[in-house]
Amino acid sequence: MRKSLWAAAAAIVAVGAIAATSAFSQPPQGAGAPGAGAPGAGAAGRGGAGRGGAAAAATGPSRGEILYNERCKSCHEPAIERAPNRATLAGLWGADVVKILKSGVMAPMATGLSDADINQIATFVTGRAPESTFDISKEATNPCPTSNKFSATGPAWNGWSPDKSNNRIAASTTITAANASRLKVKWSFAYQGGRYGQPTSFGNRVYLTSSSGRAYALDRATGCIAWSFDAKASMRVTASVGPLASAPSKYAVYFGDFNRNVYAVDAGTGTKLWEVNVDSHPRAVLTGAPTLYRDVLYVPVSSFEETVGNNPAYECCKARGSVVAIDAKTGRVKWKSYTLPVDPAPFRKNSAGVQMYGPAGAAVWNSPTIDPKRNRLYVTTGDSYTDVREEYSDAIVAMDLNDGHIVWHTQVTKDDSFLMGCGRGGVNNCPTVGGPDHDFGASAILVKMANGKDIVVAGQKSGQVYGLDPDNGGRILWTNRIGMGSALGGVEWGMAADRNNVYVAVNQGAEREGQTPGGPGRSLTALKLSDGTKIWQHVAPTGAGVCTWQPNCNTANYRGGGYSGPPTLANGVLYGVNQDGHVRAFNATNGTMVWDFDTGAQKYDTVNGVKNQRGGNLDATGIVFAGDMGFLMAGFNGASSTSGPDNVLLAFTVDGK
Repeated sequence: MRKSLWAAAAAIVAVGAIAATSAFSQPPQGAGAPGAGAPGAGAAGRGGAGRGGAAAAATGPSRGEILYNERCKSCHEPAIERAPNRATLAGLWGADVVKILKSGVMAPMATGLSDADINQIATFVTGRAPESTFDISKEATNPCPTSNKFSATGPAWNGWSPDKSNNRIAASTTITAANASRLKVKWSFAYQGGRYGQPTSFGNRVYLTSSSGRAYALDRATGCIAWSFDAKASMRVTASVGPLASAPSKYAVYFGDFNRNVYAVDAGTGTKLWEVNVDSHPRAVLTGAPTLYRDVLYVPVSSFEETVGNNPAYECCKARGSVVAIDAKTGRVKWKSYTLPVDPAPFRKNSAGVQMYGPAGAAVWNSPTIDPKRNRLYVTTGDSYTDVREEYSDAIVAMDLNDGHIVWHTQVTKDDSFLMGCGRGGVNNCPTVGGPDHDFGASAILVKMANGKDIVVAGQKSGQVYGLDPDNGGRILWTNRIGMGSALGGVEWGMAADRNNVYVAVNQGAEREGQTPGGPGRSLTALKLSDGTKIWQHVAPTGAGVCTWQPNCNTANYRGGGYSGPPTLANGVLYGVNQDGHVRAFNATNGTMVWDFDTGAQKYDTVNGVKNQRGGNLDATGIVFAGDMGFLMAGFNGASSTSGPDNVLLAFTVDGK
């Protein structure tokens, strides 16, 4: 499961994974949790752990504390695997805790609890009632004037990548190596629960999703709010835009939520055009961006079922990753293809005597890649949830675009059976032997190399990068391991590629903190596409003065932030986003740095009226460019002050003009 999701449960899911993402860790855009290895929010941030002191001892534990101790404490004190620690939980917004427990990664742990009980847990964990969090209705104080109408004309960064090959190349931008060093913030927008939804720039609009469940359309030039749309659950997918003759504006915006609902809304007004639920499993979830191609929306399906290893009453496991093809005009499902072709079946009883099922897992946390030449769709998959042997988890899978049948698959890690909270094999629902959680969260990339040959490139949480032959059943052509990787590290959210190189962003993960500071485990690396050899490598800086968004990380022994978020290419410049709060730009040919912007070193007065908003930890999504502007969500783990929402969208232009 992608580290970011779970930790994002902690940060809605923050400096970690369901956040990541078992790949996403999930990864996602994901499956599965927050930026692995990123510093957690300090206990003093918004209430702190251990609140209450003598007064609490005198009156006895609250209802929230009792429930927390019964259902949550064993995984968070001390924190196990990707679970956030107590101090990090204290830094969450109460509303986020409620969403995590009701419809997010922790929903299995909240089974049977009333809304009042869940609010009590959120109050105990954060130190204040959920109702006291930022009121997102205040964002409507900056509506666009009625004269500001939607226009589809202009450059775009549409979806997870502007191209369907997921190369992450900003082909339409005027930002180059000559002016990148002059990029400054033109405007900023504060909103609750961004974290995951990478901005989509299309025409004169920027489209955002959020873990608050609200989607936004902002004016590209000014940041005013054209419209907002409230989904039925939290969201983390990146929106895609496409022509739709039946829509009032003739264009639709497509996105999905944690409850497996996919929406099409009018690009100009936000009016819902259609809605469809794509999976009946209660732990299934949508994390990766849908890919729109020739009027078909290809939706990846992941799951949070990885979180139930510790729940002996749960019949684990039945969730499978899949891709769902939807008619973009009507919302009709054309086909659905599971990454595990065999249906889950009973195979043994767990330690409590409850029936277990398998195979399960192989979640798809990432955005599908389209190969028109071969009529193929490529996805990478997450780990297995059970002991049942299969060969589709931790794999690159090729599907037929017409009907979704699996054409070929290449599994790179066998027996990676993983559930969270499994300290002892075979206990409760835990696999007999736990795997390393080295699944895929990042999208596969299809590249036509300079020599004219095509190659599929995939990066794994193990830190391994693979080059595969799409014309020979996915045969591995080369592989190169960058850093040690981990359940919270390796390649998490994505890579970028041009005709010569693939650019790999890696994070090291908390369980590798005992290793040497810096090093390849937290780096950006250019590999030669033809054979995987290293061209250049930038290692994240360490020490005091590097990470400024939080006092806990601005120390002499700071070990360097991971490049967990996906890099972006624009006119020969590679942009990497780091958990230390910096976005850095490099000459893609030789790795020379051309720009370094610390999002947490300053405060922003946003266009929607929030004062002194901060940036901070960067993870899960990258900076995107279209025309003369770039857009970046900063503050993945909720680094902002207590008076505003938990992150900020930054709009960059040359000289801020």
